[in-house]
Formats: sequence, structure tokens, C-alpha cells
Amino acid sequence: MIRDYAKKYYGEQNRNCAESVFLAANEALGLGLREEDAKLIAGFGGGLGCGSLCGALAGAVAILGRVMVGDKAHTAAGFKDACAALKKDFETRLGSILCAEIKPNNFKEKDRCLSTVLLASDVLEDALRAAGVQPEEPLSADEIKRVKGLGFLQQRGTRRFNGRVITRNGKITALEMQRIAEAAQKFGTGEIAMTTRMTVEVQGIPYENIESFRAYLAGAGLETGGTGSKVRPVVSCKGTTCQYGLCDTYDLSRKLHDLFYQGYRDVKLPHKFKIAVGGCPNNCVKPDLNDFGVIGQRVPVLDVETCKGCKKCAVELGCPIGAAKVSDGKLVIDPAVCNHCGRCVGKCAFHALEQGTYGYKVYIGGRWGKNVAQGRTLHQIFTSEAEVIEVLEKTILLFRDQGNTGERLAETIDRLGFENVEAQLLGDSLLKRKAEILGAEKHLVGGATC
Repeated sequence: MIRDYAKKYYGEQNRNCAESVFLAANEALGLGLREEDAKLIAGFGGGLGCGSLCGALAGAVAILGRVMVGDKAHTAAGFKDACAALKKDFETRLGSILCAEIKPNNFKEKDRCLSTVLLASDVLEDALRAAGVQPEEPLSADEIKRVKGLGFLQQRGTRRFNGRVITRNGKITALEMQRIAEAAQKFGTGEIAMTTRMTVEVQGIPYENIESFRAYLAGAGLETGGTGSKVRPVVSCKGTTCQYGLCDTYDLSRKLHDLFYQGYRDVKLPHKFKIAVGGCPNNCVKPDLNDFGVIGQRVPVLDVETCKGCKKCAVELGCPIGAAKVSDGKLVIDPAVCNHCGRCVGKCAFHALEQGTYGYKVYIGGRWGKNVAQGRTLHQIFTSEAEVIEVLEKTILLFRDQGNTGERLAETIDRLGFENVEAQLLGDSLLKRKAEILGAEKHLVGGATC
């Protein structure tokens, strides 16, 4: 059992012999030691770096102490005898406890000292068994599946998980972050990472600590989740405060989060469904690569009669994508090129372009990953949050109703035809059938693997 974990640390992570046995046993036994604690044993690698006491044996003895010693080593019943037995067993199998004497017969160019590390793992496991300590059995598929639904993704081949803490579109308070940091220290390895979708991921939580971890977070109003074939946590850019922002991204994304991540959390879909809100066409959060993407717009309103057709037109010079051109003495904005960034509004010295209509462009069917698909835009520019919310709900309903289990929305749209899908999203039939669609027994096992 311990040897299975040792292969990962020694072979895949390139740890030294002492670190590998130490970390492998920690994981197999669920001791809850932090990965950085391996630094305490690191100097024993390579026989103290000079071919002396075998580092793998030193790592094994360190774990034996962690398991058997309560207060002090000299008062731990049976500890001294257990160490002696472990050393004797190791020496009997390899003929020595010294790195310089073991290495000539056991070192392989390809695997280095892997055979010695694995043997030390076996010797340690026998010693632990003799002391009445058993490595824990691997988790079952059902156990892994259960906690994945709670937002915990297994670290490959271990009993540890990375737990996703839900944020409000990337925003959390200082007190909440403090609580997360405390939870990471208490129940995980003390390491925290940010996911690409702005959730906070606490690393290396032993299976046995998951419920305690969740309860500790709940004390600060925090929860885990964000996995499975359902609506995922909404992400947004900082458009509310950004100089280029054309809409209140924090407000809109929070509404979408409450209505669809929270409100639809029990709705099973064919696959994951991702939502992103961008404040302007700069596309910082890649709304067009999400199942449903929103981009703030400001459609320029040109007063052609007021335009003077200046030879050096400030609007033409200032347009970042070349959509504005003076032609035949008048400014023309090409609707096929203009992305409604609003940067031209107010640039004309003669007030020919003082107004811009605020709104939202909607993308559907985007995705990234092994098969990337850029979302396609609905032809209507929506002018209110209510319209965006309504078309989003229709999109989720259509996906649940007409998507095949296991396919992403991009594939559903390709199969049904974009024009067909757009007509349904701009019509009323999906909302009229809402109760029927949500009540159907469908997608009981969705296509999402994370």
C-alpha cells in the first residue's frame, strides 16, 4: 500500500528517498502532515548526502515515531523495540543500512534507487502492522463520487482532495479569506490555489477531514461546490470599477449566480454549463469561450447631419479597430466591424457622436479545452438585465430539454442548428414549458468529469 504512494513521490515528483517514504506513508496512513514537513527529513536523502544511513530507512523511522510516540520517545511503549526490528528487517533484506553499500547493487540508471524506496516502504508497513497500525484502504468509486459532488477533486491515487470554495465571482472579504487560510492549515496542507474560474481551491485535504473542513467554512457563511453536470459558479471581470466597463458586472454576475448557480443547483444537465460576464469587448474573462457569455456594449448613435467630415476626424483616429471612417465627407461606422466598445462616444469636437446606447451582447455555445469552440452571438443587442436573465434561463432550459447526455451546449447547437436555437431563445415556448422541462427525469448521470 505505502509503496504505491512511494512510486508517485519518488518516480513522478522526483523526491529523494527519505522524502518519498515519509510522504508516501503520511498519505497512506492519513497522518495529516503537511507536504512542507518533508523538509525535516530531506537532509537524510542519499545517506545524509554522503552515503551513510540510507535515507529511505530514515524516512521509515521518522514515520514510525510519528505513529507510535505520544509525548516523548523514551516513554513510548514498544517504540525502541519497533525501531530495532525495522532496522533489522531492512538490513536483512538488503545486507546493510548504509547507502554506500546498498547503492552499488540496487541503483538503476532509469529508476535510480526506486527498488530500495519500495522495499523500505514494505518494511515500514510490516513494522506498522506489527505495532497494530494499518494503512488505510484506497477509497471506493462511490466515496470519490460523493465528495466530488461537494466540490472535492481527488489528488490522483491518494486519499487527499482539493476542495473548491465558492466565491462571489472572485470576490471574498478579508475575514472570509482569513477563514479559508485557517481551514487550509487545520484540514489541508496549508496551500491554496485560485482556479481559472475564480474559486479558491484548498489543497491536500484528507478524505477524513472533508466534513470538518466544510463545517469550519460554514461558520463564516462559505460553502464548497462548483463541480458536476450543472450550472457552474459565474465569473466576471472587474467592469464595475474598470475604466472601460460598460455595465455593472458585479451586480449582474451576482444576480446570475443567485438565480442560476444557487437557484438551479439541483437541476441536472447534459454536461457542465459555464457563464461569464465581461464589462466590455476587451474580453478579459473570455465570455465567448463560455456556454453563455455576456459582454457590455455601448452602441454609438451618430448624428450624421452634425458631422463636418473633418479631414482629421477624432473619431476615426480614436477607433481602436478601424470601424469608423470618413467617406464622401461624412463619418461612417461599419456595423459589421464595430464591436460597440463605446470608445468613440464624445470624441467628436462638433458633438456628432455624443450618445451611445448601453446594452449587452450575448454569446452561446463557447467552450475551451481539448475541443475549443468560439461562441456565436445572438443577433439582438439586449438593453436590460432582465432580458439577459430571461435569455439565459431559456438557454439552460433548452440545453436540459434538447441536449444529449454527455454533450456540451456547443454540440447541441451544432446538432440542432444555430438558427433553430436562436429562434427558440428569442421566443416564448421554452419558458412556457419550464415546469415540464425541469420536472423531466433526464441526465441522471451527466457528462462532466470534474
